[in-house]
Amino acid sequence: MTKILLATNYLLVVNFIASLALFLHCVFALNRMNHRSNHLVRAWYVISAVGAFGVITGPLYGYISPQPAEVISNVGVAGLLAGGWIYRNRRATDIGEQR
Repeated sequence: MTKILLATNYLLVVNFIASLALFLHCVFALNRMNHRSNHLVRAWYVISAVGAFGVITGPLYGYISPQPAEVISNVGVAGLLAGGWIYRNRRATDIGEQR
């Protein structure tokens, strides 16, 4: 199974989608920050956004076979951020207790 995934572009597509989600999350989070925001958190978002942008633009420079560990880390970080976003916005989909 691993050979099939490595022989096709599945890893590239998964890595691209995860990096796009990570990039958009970082950009939107940076857009909400102001001068009173924590500078370490802001720096982490900037570094993550730049790294995700590098992964997104990688195929333009011939990088079309990402390493499985890179894909796993990008999907993991995007999953953590998506989980936090879902947890923070759970009230929007909560139907409440039955009366």
